[in-house]
Amino acid sequence: MENGDDYLVDSHEYLVGSKLPNFSCLNDEGKLVTSEDISGKWTVMFFYPKDESPGCTLQSCSFRDRYDQFIEQGISLYGVSSDSVESHKRFKQRYKLQYSLLSDEGGLLAKALKLKKDFGFLRARVTFVIDPEGIIVFAHTSQLGVTGHVKRALKVIKSQGAIA
Repeated sequence: MENGDDYLVDSHEYLVGSKLPNFSCLNDEGKLVTSEDISGKWTVMFFYPKDESPGCTLQSCSFRDRYDQFIEQGISLYGVSSDSVESHKRFKQRYKLQYSLLSDEGGLLAKALKLKKDFGFLRARVTFVIDPEGIIVFAHTSQLGVTGHVKRALKVIKSQGAIA
């Protein structure tokens, strides 16, 4: 555990080395984002259970607060939950989030990734680092250590030399 902030660490590590499934989700502006949009770029995609919940807000804001570190390295950043486009739009505006929030209504992308529910009932809170070929090179799971997601993603990006 890093600084005591990580629980259920890497329980989705079975996905490392696999290709991100093809997907298409609407973002917070109602625009379609597909797997083709992230092709050829390093991408960080973090899944969270619900807009406006305390842990999800803290996690999303931790990515917001370090957003410049992703952009400086040419990394695409997306938050993903099953909330609606309208919910994402309000959440993004309220907390001044700079990155796209993808609406995985029906949990189709989560199901395609076979994301396990944490504690048996909470939607997965997992962060992926995806290389330009669409291969998942890192997966971090922690339902309670919400700020550890951004720290670990940045550490992996640095170690991969993932600079545009």
